[in-house]
Amino acid sequence: MIGEIKANARCLGWGFLLAWVFCAFYSGSMDGSSMVVNAMGGGVARRLAVSVLPVGSAVVSLIVIVAAERRLGPPTNCRALVVAAPLAVAVATPMLFLPVYGFAATPLLFAVSAIFTGAGSALMWVMWGQLYARLPQDAVESCAPASAFVAALLSIAAMAVPHGASIALVSIYPLISGVLLWHAWSEVSASASADHASLPADPLPLREAFGSMGRGGFGILAACMFVSIEGSFWASSSADASHAVIIFVVSALFMAVVSVSATAGPRRVSLSFAYRWMCPLMVAGFAAIIVLGAKTGAFAAAGVGIASRFAFCVITQMYFASYAARGAATPVQSYAVGWLFVHVGDLLGLLVSFPLRDAIGASVIEPSGAAAVLIVALVAAVMLALNDETRFLSWETPQSYAGAVCAASAPAAGMDAAVGAGAGAATGASAAVDIGTVDAAGAAGEAKAGHLVLRPQSVRGAGGEGEGAAGETGVSAPVAVGASPSAISSQNPQPVDFIGQRVALLAREHKLTPRETEVFGLLAHGRSIPYVRDALIISRDTAATHAKHIYAKLDVHSRQELIDLVMSNEL
Repeated sequence: MIGEIKANARCLGWGFLLAWVFCAFYSGSMDGSSMVVNAMGGGVARRLAVSVLPVGSAVVSLIVIVAAERRLGPPTNCRALVVAAPLAVAVATPMLFLPVYGFAATPLLFAVSAIFTGAGSALMWVMWGQLYARLPQDAVESCAPASAFVAALLSIAAMAVPHGASIALVSIYPLISGVLLWHAWSEVSASASADHASLPADPLPLREAFGSMGRGGFGILAACMFVSIEGSFWASSSADASHAVIIFVVSALFMAVVSVSATAGPRRVSLSFAYRWMCPLMVAGFAAIIVLGAKTGAFAAAGVGIASRFAFCVITQMYFASYAARGAATPVQSYAVGWLFVHVGDLLGLLVSFPLRDAIGASVIEPSGAAAVLIVALVAAVMLALNDETRFLSWETPQSYAGAVCAASAPAAGMDAAVGAGAGAATGASAAVDIGTVDAAGAAGEAKAGHLVLRPQSVRGAGGEGEGAAGETGVSAPVAVGASPSAISSQNPQPVDFIGQRVALLAREHKLTPRETEVFGLLAHGRSIPYVRDALIISRDTAATHAKHIYAKLDVHSRQELIDLVMSNEL
């Protein structure tokens, strides 16, 4: 338990990376871009390059990371990168904001610094993603919001000190993040939770990797683009530090509310959930410009932009971990492609913001008119993203994770015991099927005559492809869930689901309700409370209450005692 708490505390290091990004690019507290542009000789092109080059470098780096995984493996395989990436970001950060006047090589120095910060931060995003993908789901849902809250506090601390001290402080953040990543990876990488036992080992082909998120990727891109544009209406500076602090305090509180809403209720963490609260909030931000005027409205819009970005980062961090855990892509592909869409959205937002600000400054267009056009564009983008029934919404909707273990409380003729934890798929979606003590990922279920028929397509154990004694299920023919052990043996002489049978017998012996039996089946297979919540589409509190009732009826006091009882030979 103490080791888990230490590992989870180290996982808060993601918050230092998030704080570096917000301080360097979003808060305006250490904005030295105007000084850098002046040192380079001024001009619109140089101003655009100064803002775009760091983000563009990150975009290119993320593409390279995805492309290189098939040949070189994930970045964490090279421990030197775990050290070099945060060091490069830390060393290059001051050079982005402290120009050298009269120095002919200033543009080259800035370009090198932008490449270092972009590439280093891209590697850190992906390496932290690899770690989060291996955490238990409940740890992800606690560490991601806590890390973002830490990032908000660190950002406020950077805004509370003078400009030079702020740059020095923010430059240290990547180093702290790297140290915590090193220690957390050493703790977590040795073991993967049951929730994330199906992490794929083989990367998808490059084209499939970039297209795997469907319109979900477009949804991420569009959200970040509009957030970037919304924040550009307010020209913040170090003189507005007190206003920026107010924005970050409100953003932290808002992020906490969104995080609780995302994890406490029966809805699973998803991009569609993010859009349900994000779209109305962003529309309100643009509407504030129309109603309150260019100055007050722009400040409100900037606050909405920062709050939305904070909360969206939390949701996407949890979403990418869940995406990888379901075997949709490797952790590297999930996070690299996901953050690629985020950065491309930021890049497009910058490209739109520059001419928009110039047009408003030249009185070519009124801020209220621009805001009205952006509201229409935002609503159209959201409707397009949410209309993806195959990739953006449907696959995120639980399809009946839990198997028919509850047959123990409603026995049918000829049914001695239920075989647990199957997966139904009216849509043909893949799910985890437990046979024996091994997860067989990718088995598709279909209903036949009131039974669930499991047709294994590919088997993957917790450590990779299911080969040999440790990862082999030996199932070669369909097995009807609900059939008696003798019937199963006659159909197929291979091993049956011992855990499922034990769950059914114990449930019947201790008079568990059907719903308690379903929860019991998932807990017996090592699943966490958040997994149970998602699988059965119930709230977290309801899942925890069922678990307490199960513990009381079985006279056990911990998850390990429950699993020991199921695995014991005595009933």
